Amino acid sequence: MLVKTLFIAALLIVTATGCVSSPASPGAPSSPAGSSLNLSGTWIGTGTDAQGPETFRWTLTQTGSNLTGSASLDPADATDGTCGSCHKQKSGTITGTLSGTALTLTLDFPKGGSDLTPLCGLTMTATTTDVAAGRIASAYSGSTTCEGPISDGTLLMSR
Repeated sequence: MLVKTLFIAALLIVTATGCVSSPASPGAPSSPAGSSLNLSGTWIGTGTDAQGPETFRWTLTQTGSNLTGSASLDPADATDGTCGSCHKQKSGTITGTLSGTALTLTLDFPKGGSDLTPLCGLTMTATTTDVAAGRIASAYSGSTTCEGPISDGTLLMSR
């Protein structure tokens, strides 16, 4: 009887230990490291920097913690005639990472294409922790090949 009791106790210990350390099933969905946010979708918003106000439109796809997609940039008022507004009509790409609510994005609007100023490229980098399921608020910096550095940008996006 003692042998049978010890065998059952050992079996229970092995079974419990196996359950605790069992790996996740291969097809189980994963969420971004430390985050339940999914930023996939269309985002529309506004921004401003020393060159003036602008509007943004992003289409993001999130795979794990990585973000990719398309981005468009337009001046808030395309008829104001300033150099800044004509340099803000751009189409490009957006890439980034999300860890918890720590978001880093790079917007790249290369030279060329059908933009008003095809000789001018623009790159912006935004880093923020002000992220929620339907809102992104961030400062950004960057540079244009025609107008120089951008150090005072802010943006507010929603979906």
